Amino acid sequence: MAASPSEIGMLSRSAAVSSGMVTSMGEKVDDLLSEKVTKEITCNPCGKVFRYGVRTPRILPCLHTSCERCLKPKSSGRDSRVGIPEEELVSDELFAQPRVTCPICRKEFDVPGSDLSKLPMNYYAVKLLELIDYFKLERKGRLPCIGCTEPAHWRCIECDENYCQDHADFHRKSRATCDHRILTFKQILLSPRSLSTMRNQYCTIHNNKPLEIFCKTCNRAICTLCAVTQHKTCDTKEVADAVAALKAKVDALKPQISMSLYSLRQALTRVKTAAREVNVDSQVSSRKVSGMIEVCISAVREKERELVSDLERKKRQNTEIINSQKELLEGELTSMQTGREFVERAFIGSEVEVLCLEPQIVAKMDELISGDCPTINSEVDRIGFTPSGHDHILKAIEVLGKVGPPKPDRGPRMIVDDNGELVLLDNKGNVIRGETKELLRRLKENIIEEELRVEEEERRRLQEEEEARLAALKEEERKRAEEAARLKALEPPRTPTPLPPRDFTVPINFSRTFGSQGNEPGLYSGPVGMCITDKNYLAICDVHNNRIQVVKPDGTYVLGFGVTGTAVGELNGPNDICMFNNRNFIIADTYNDRIQLFAPTGRFIRTIGQKARRRAIFHQNIPGSVKKPDAMEGIFDKPFGVCVNSKLQILVSDMGNHRIQVFERNGEFCRQIGTRGDDAGQLMYPYGIAVDPQDNIYVCDLGNHRVQKYNADGRYLKQIGHGKGENDGCFMQPRSVAVDTKTGCVSIVDTALHRVQIFTSEGQFVNKFGARGKEENKFSSPCGITTNFDGEIFVSDFRNNRIHVL
Repeated sequence: MAASPSEIGMLSRSAAVSSGMVTSMGEKVDDLLSEKVTKEITCNPCGKVFRYGVRTPRILPCLHTSCERCLKPKSSGRDSRVGIPEEELVSDELFAQPRVTCPICRKEFDVPGSDLSKLPMNYYAVKLLELIDYFKLERKGRLPCIGCTEPAHWRCIECDENYCQDHADFHRKSRATCDHRILTFKQILLSPRSLSTMRNQYCTIHNNKPLEIFCKTCNRAICTLCAVTQHKTCDTKEVADAVAALKAKVDALKPQISMSLYSLRQALTRVKTAAREVNVDSQVSSRKVSGMIEVCISAVREKERELVSDLERKKRQNTEIINSQKELLEGELTSMQTGREFVERAFIGSEVEVLCLEPQIVAKMDELISGDCPTINSEVDRIGFTPSGHDHILKAIEVLGKVGPPKPDRGPRMIVDDNGELVLLDNKGNVIRGETKELLRRLKENIIEEELRVEEEERRRLQEEEEARLAALKEEERKRAEEAARLKALEPPRTPTPLPPRDFTVPINFSRTFGSQGNEPGLYSGPVGMCITDKNYLAICDVHNNRIQVVKPDGTYVLGFGVTGTAVGELNGPNDICMFNNRNFIIADTYNDRIQLFAPTGRFIRTIGQKARRRAIFHQNIPGSVKKPDAMEGIFDKPFGVCVNSKLQILVSDMGNHRIQVFERNGEFCRQIGTRGDDAGQLMYPYGIAVDPQDNIYVCDLGNHRVQKYNADGRYLKQIGHGKGENDGCFMQPRSVAVDTKTGCVSIVDTALHRVQIFTSEGQFVNKFGARGKEENKFSSPCGITTNFDGEIFVSDFRNNRIHVL
């Protein structure tokens, strides 16, 4: 049974090429599609076939085609705000990407009104899908003939109509249409470029009128009635003439494009050649460096053996002297002890025998008393090692060589020419022939001249290097002096006055408010994350102005830094900030997918992490595709929160990758906390992050409407809050968290409900404050919170562009 026109239209709008779909003739539609046609109807980033209204193909200014789904920001797959009154929801502009990014070349473009439907549609891809739908209906016998109810198997390219066999034969024989091209759908599908059109386009106002006129003023196709009614004063032209003019313009530009392509190919060839040369040069130079270092190591080892030998020789000399003195003293000691023992034993015998030995006893006693102790020199030369100075060694290492362009072969030398004859190449590169003896004499003269020239060049080089070093020292001193003067202009650090812990159980009142919308110093456009500096100042992320502002507690402007861009030191959506080692700033540069460090004066220091070089692309029919390249170590996808623990480790909430990344102070990746999900310890779009004095970690799990607590090692401890809801202890999109170091109380910004809730460290509800409004004591989408040395609470009011102090 033939399909109705409405059914054909429905299929042309929603049908896609099903993988492996078999036609009634036993052929697969995919088998008839060439690789080029398949590429035309497939979205390159996601690998899925275009579908009008769902995956509508849109052409970006870079001329890349992508479906609307790939151009929209990624979501969690569910709307976590279902059931909330519209007036209570935070608008998507708070979290939406400000620009559209091409998924292929990663370039960013502005879309008027953020409406993707205003991007031009890839009509060629849509027409190919319509052709495939016609082919499927024709194979099933459901495509009607324009002249009867029989199934159509032929299509006239010029008339843009479908015919059965009989009407197709009549169409070929008719005098008016005998020159028309009538093809089967299979023939058209195998050669889609033969089509001039697949369906006439008609005016949306006058449905039966084809679009035959092109209005250059409005840049749109119109029908003849629109041309005489609504576009009388516009610059109009027939579509055929406009296409011919455009084709002529393109043809005129083709030679220039061909030349540009040729230049690019030549440049690419040179780059590839340079890459090969770099590899060869690196390998050769590496071998030279290794050989030179081996020689240096051998010389150092030889010097080591020489020094150790000298130490052993000196040790033997001192040992011999000490041993000889030791033997002499031991002999004298033995002699004296023997005489004393003899005298003592003499009195043991009879008195007569003692008196008979009187002369010997007296003589021995006189000898013991009057005997001089032998002269002994107990002070021997000490053994030690005195280095000649590290500076000399370091200078010697510095002059070992340097990496740079290779020096050309210079100097006189004997070479063998192409004829196999020994010749002399002098200092100027001249070839000298003659007797070997004469050549050697002249070689010696040339070598002496070359040595003198090299010495002169070396002397000149050293002089230039010394002058450059002195100039660099002067410039460095000047910069240090300027920075010291700038720091001196700021007030000296104040010593925090010890204050009693704040009682969070009593009502919390608004103290003061400062700031309003603008881009001047002291004005804000979307204030978000904040932190307290070592001078008790407040550093604020001014997200829409892409800058950081530092103010006093009363709101007085001190300094600001940051410019819009993607280069190092530039910012694109800074969302959070913290202090590193009580001095430098660490900033979550969200839309540049990195963390940046700045000095207190705003001078750029370095970056941590980077964005993925390509987006997550996975398709079972695309070899080599990967599921999640963004989830590698040190790779970020919209980092929104940052803080530092007592070990000076940097913790970053990697929102798009649903995890917390921990880095050492030098930027080296340490570990990861959390994975995507809604179970205990899992995360869904983590935003704010903070640590307490015990290095316990608090994370705002925005997608799961809760705050989770981990220990210092990343082990899950507990959940704070009862999940999604408006009651006390429940959250709607918690975005920021701060911990009071004296009481341990945790303050959490409940963004969608325009309030702040306070809990104990164990998760018990304590207090709350804030309500929606524009008055001075109310919030409109609060996004950041912190406390200063005086116990004051600062809350950034995103939509009201101001800071509240409580």
